[in-house]
Amino acid sequence: MTVLTTEPNYPNRNLYRDEAFWDEDVPEGDVVRVQLRTRRYTSSIFRRLLYHLETMWKFVFFSFRLKRDYDVVFATLPSIFIGIAGIVSKVRQRAMFILDIRDLWPETLVGIKRFQNRFALRFAYWLERFLYRKADEIIVNSEEFITYMICKDIPREKISFIPNSLTEAELDQQLSVRGSSADVVTVLYAGNVGLAQDLEKLICVAKRLNDNPRIRFEVIGYGFMVRDIKQRIADLGLVNIEVSQALSRKDALVKIAEADMVYVTLRDGDVFKTVLPGKVVDYMGSGKAIVANVAGYCAYMIRKANCGLVSEDGCVDELCGYILELAGSDVLRNRLGENGYRYARKRFNWKFNFGVLVEILERKVG
Repeated sequence: MTVLTTEPNYPNRNLYRDEAFWDEDVPEGDVVRVQLRTRRYTSSIFRRLLYHLETMWKFVFFSFRLKRDYDVVFATLPSIFIGIAGIVSKVRQRAMFILDIRDLWPETLVGIKRFQNRFALRFAYWLERFLYRKADEIIVNSEEFITYMICKDIPREKISFIPNSLTEAELDQQLSVRGSSADVVTVLYAGNVGLAQDLEKLICVAKRLNDNPRIRFEVIGYGFMVRDIKQRIADLGLVNIEVSQALSRKDALVKIAEADMVYVTLRDGDVFKTVLPGKVVDYMGSGKAIVANVAGYCAYMIRKANCGLVSEDGCVDELCGYILELAGSDVLRNRLGENGYRYARKRFNWKFNFGVLVEILERKVG
């Protein structure tokens, strides 16, 4: 196996000087890290386009330098240009091509309202459909993506659903950590603070509850909008919300398990109604009651697992009411959290979901 990737640089390169962020058990001898001139991964659409284009060309270049023959090419999106590099590698290697879709692109660009050029979007949608058709197998982490692809005339039989999952060790670890029983109740948001998340709504909730000494908010995040969120909190003079630096996955899961309840939010838009953020899987696996400002598939899954309280229209009064309701009842918090944990162990267990990928490889490669 060979992994072709870039040097880690999101949200910034300095973060990865900490050895805690290098905890994956992958031999570095199997990893090829290409060096890029476009080193800053910013919120600028133009600079991000340059970054992705350079990554694509470097991947194509290095794939021609690889001396081994491969049976499978596995390309992980959201960047559609990685898919192009995958197609080139497929042709060169005469290999099976598996396309792993983590986000719908370019739908997400439209959803965050940062890119509206209709001619470029027309080409992007054509390129998206081209990739789907050239892939031998497609893996998605949301069942709603399947409906989207079928509408683009992609055969259902070549699409497989593998959700974001937790390992047995991660699931077992969460059982040993519980939220505090102190007078102060912590509401935690953990994850990306970017263009697709509506953290402004969380700030509005914190502002509404700023005079309640029992409720504390904490944001453990990374992303383009962290600095803006910190400035917004300072401008409002909020004393009940703290923004902490990003943690490694292992430490973040411990922090989630220590919280009393957790929060998830997505921007309004059709594309965001198709996703299930990975943090929701982590929240469920940590046995935490969820307060959610989401709609569509994510709202459906939280209600199906009966593990949280959902406001689909993001009403601040409703969200505040949910937080106060959970803060006032240990029994309700624990019941919702246990429901989520049981659902995660059954549905989001990597030991079982990995079998889907193995089945695909055995069926196609043997």
